[in-house]
Parts: sequence; C-alpha cells; structure tokens
Amino acid sequence: MVNRASEAQVAAPTCLGQDFRDAAPGHRFYLYLPAWDAEWKKVSARIDALEELTRLSPDDRSRMAALAERQHAVAQTLAHRSSSDSAGMLSYPAMSSAPFTTGLGMAHPLENGFAFMSPYGLPYLPGSSVKGVLRQAARDLLAARVETDASMPGFSETDIVALFGGGSEKQSGMDGESEAAQRGALQCWDVYPVLADTANLRWDIMTPHQGAYYGDSSGKTPPHDNDPPVPINFLTLPPGTRFRFHLSCDTGILERCAPRLAQGGKWREVCTRLLEHAFDWLGFGAKTSLGYGAMAMDKRALEQESKALKADAEARAEAARIAELPPAERLAQEFLKRRTNTSVAEHSFLEAFIESPEVPAEHREAFVETILARLEKRRGEIMKLKDKKVRKQRLETLQKDEQRLRALRKPN
Repeated sequence: MVNRASEAQVAAPTCLGQDFRDAAPGHRFYLYLPAWDAEWKKVSARIDALEELTRLSPDDRSRMAALAERQHAVAQTLAHRSSSDSAGMLSYPAMSSAPFTTGLGMAHPLENGFAFMSPYGLPYLPGSSVKGVLRQAARDLLAARVETDASMPGFSETDIVALFGGGSEKQSGMDGESEAAQRGALQCWDVYPVLADTANLRWDIMTPHQGAYYGDSSGKTPPHDNDPPVPINFLTLPPGTRFRFHLSCDTGILERCAPRLAQGGKWREVCTRLLEHAFDWLGFGAKTSLGYGAMAMDKRALEQESKALKADAEARAEAARIAELPPAERLAQEFLKRRTNTSVAEHSFLEAFIESPEVPAEHREAFVETILARLEKRRGEIMKLKDKKVRKQRLETLQKDEQRLRALRKPN
C-alpha cells in the first residue's frame, strides 16, 4: 500500500483532473479527497493535504453569508405575515464561544465525517439536531420547575408535547375515533454558520487509548496502558462563528393543544428561554459533553436587528398612513420626499409639479388646493416673524404666489 501523500489521488474520472482547490469545502472533503493509491486502496498514512481541506476561499465565505442572509430574509417575510396567518416566527442570533463540530458519525475515509449541506458543500447544523437539543432543554427546565418551582412557572409535559410532538391525540374518521401521534407545533430550521472574514475550518484531534480493548468484540482483550494512542483528526468551526436560529410555530396546533402558549405569543418567550438554557448548559452539534458547541447570544446582531425591525415597522406605518390619504395629498407627500433643499418652501417646491404628467388631470385641481393649504401654513409662520420689514416682504411674495396658484384652479 502506498503511504506517501504525494502519491495519493482523488477518486474522480480522469477527465476532471486532480485539481479541486476551487471546489466547495464539503466537496473537497467528501467527493474529491486525495486519499487513494493507484490500486484504489486507502492511503494508510495521514495525507499532507489536510490543511488544504480546511481552507475557505472568499467565494466560500460569500456563499455561506449569502445562504444565511437569504434564509433570514425568508424568515422576516414570514414574520411580517404571522399577524394574520396561523404561523409565527422567532429568530435568534448567536455566536459560538467554543469550537463547533457536527456530523462526526458520517462515514468518511478519515474516520470522522462532518455535516456539509448538499449541494452547496457548506457547513450547516440540521434543524433536527436543533429540535433535539431544545426538547432536552425543555425537559431540563421542566425538571427544575418540579424541584424548585422557579423555572418557567406553569410549564408542563403537555406544553412539551404541544411544541415538539409525541404522545397521541384522538382523530375522527370513517371508522370512528382513533389515536395518532401528535405533530409538534415547533419547526426548527437548518442553521447556516457564517465565519469571520479571515477564518477557516480547523482540525482538532481526538486520541483514543486502549484501541485493542474497545475494538475486540469478543471481550477477551483486557484494557491496559501498553497500546499506543491513535490520533484521529476531525473538522471544527472556530470560536466566534456566527449562527442564527430560526423557529417557526404552527399556532393553530398550540391553540388546540396548549392555548396558554398561543396567547400573546407566549411560545416565543418559552423558546427563547430554551435557547438560552441550551447555550449555557447543553451546546449544539457533537462532543458537547467536552465543551464543544457552546454558544452565547450575539448581542450586537440582536441590537442591529431590533433597530432594523423598528425602522421597518415605522416605515410600514408611514406607508399605511400615506396610503389612506386623499390622492392629491398622497402625491404631495411623495413629491416632498424629493426635496433636498429644505430652505425652499413646500408650496414653492410643489408648484413645479402642477403641470407634471405625474399628476393626473382629474387630481390637478385638488393638488392645487393641497398646495394652497401649505401656503396658508407658511403664512402663519411668516406672521410670527418679529422683523416687520422682512415680514412685509415675505407676505408680499406669498401674496403673488397665492394669486398665481388660484389662477390655476378651474373657475366656479
């Protein structure tokens, strides 16, 4: 068997060549791993290309960020609709405070796999894993409530079943009532990590001892300290990696199975508490018992998101207010958004649009009346000026403007 890394090759058709440095990290790790000799047997020695497997190109980082941003945009769209639909959304930004790894049990020539999402070949945390951790967090907090009556008062096993599924519920059919497994209201989305601009994947090492003892299924080999340790590499994401957890909830199920959680979006408060407990005590991914997968709330991202949501809500409220205005007033407010020089009076700025094709003929007279209303407002401001000479000059100019505008109105 060939043991030199330089003679290792990729198990790919000859027409594809052997240079896959531009492939996504997941594809380099699984599809294009140079770990085979000329007879297609696995190279026994660790290959020199291990560091190449951890490298992320600018395109890789860009795709990771784009995938996370696209998912967040979808979540925000659903969140805006949730007030009228039967679904709700909760988004929670986090940052890893320890190395993160997942998918170690996946088959791989290096003995430890890693979870890359197909077809992108980018790292991800499956939503099923998130749901499993949150379910365990719910059971932890339920046990704490039973013991101390302090953690999430009123939280019960019924709430856990309503959120995560399980148990059974009666269903009516042609053959009468039957029992079926209850679907949980909570759906946990896949999580797409985003690394810092210069960060890469990293190798970590586990070093199992007493391999002969663990590998002997007959049980005849006793454990002893003479076996040499065998270093085994596995991939991780570095601390400081950003994650965003998206949870969607079918409030219709909650209203039927746990009405208390549906009222006032109580389920969001509960799920936030579950995430915080998972961050502090459970971790996400693999090897969490050794400290991997620990996370914390990303306060900076949360503040930015809160500001963005507030600005978006204000913009929506303003758009709704403008939409209810009469057409002429709505046109006037839209035109005034183009005014860059605020020293120009509103009525003077709007006068330039009277003959514009943007003002339909049927709304032109009402548009002039809207301008005249602003002119009267301006008159009130001028009357407050203390300088009599300036006040007189400006009132004379205003009088000419008014005469010109009134001449544009249709005769009675």
